[in-house]
Amino acid sequence: MKKKYWVAYKTLVVVCVICALQVTQVSAREGREMIKFGVYPYKSPHTLVKLFSPIAKRIETTLGVKVQLVTAPDFDAYIARGKQGEYDLALPCVNCFFQIQPAGYSVIAKGEPSFYGGTIVRKDSGIVNVAQLKGKRIASVGKHSYAAHLFLLDQLHEAGVDPMQDVHFQFLGKLDTIILGVLNKKYEAGTVRTDALENPIFKEIRHELKFISQSSPIPQFPFVVKQDLPLEQVSKIQAVLVGLSLDNAEDKEILKSMRLTKISPATDADYDAFRKKLTQAQALSH
Repeated sequence: MKKKYWVAYKTLVVVCVICALQVTQVSAREGREMIKFGVYPYKSPHTLVKLFSPIAKRIETTLGVKVQLVTAPDFDAYIARGKQGEYDLALPCVNCFFQIQPAGYSVIAKGEPSFYGGTIVRKDSGIVNVAQLKGKRIASVGKHSYAAHLFLLDQLHEAGVDPMQDVHFQFLGKLDTIILGVLNKKYEAGTVRTDALENPIFKEIRHELKFISQSSPIPQFPFVVKQDLPLEQVSKIQAVLVGLSLDNAEDKEILKSMRLTKISPATDADYDAFRKKLTQAQALSH
């Protein structure tokens, strides 16, 4: 009798396991029940929610699943969470993408056009080229930022200035702090995106500043997905992103908020050339 019960028990366990596997397989085919959209913390959490909520809502409506918009306190935390695979969909900085890519992320789209980093000084500073920055104080966003730091290392090196010995970098974290620091003569120069001064908040002061150098084109942040996200959901997400058009009033506001004219399909290969530039610049920072 005990043997009969034992056989029945094992049979029941096997049936339960099979059922669980079938449920898992069905769920995988049907896709995620919630998409976690991780945006790189290049602005305050409040601002990021305001900027990306319309896209998250559009994706949510198209997929019929909840899209949770999340960010991180800083660069390091964002990278750590990405490496742990916390995001299903993400908009990382380009450098961030290279670091979290091994965790299983692939590019599906990118914004256009490309943008540029630049070096600003006061117009009355007398500084007209990068070589004159030797011995000067330079404000930058952070060691990881190509557009607001790393590009200048290459330019300094080419001008015969040792970027680690001949200049004094200060990492301030925010573009507005850099711009105001240069304006108020706390720093002789600063590195920012070249479109930073187009922000209306700098309307009254932009005439007092000028760019003395500019980087080569920098690709926009990529939209990436985890490789285990069901293809049907990936295709729908990509369609939402690529479908944003300047001809649509709501879409235009979304694109404008990201300083884009459109979003195009993309792959990892679209970032290979920039990876080489970044690696070269990073080598000069040690």
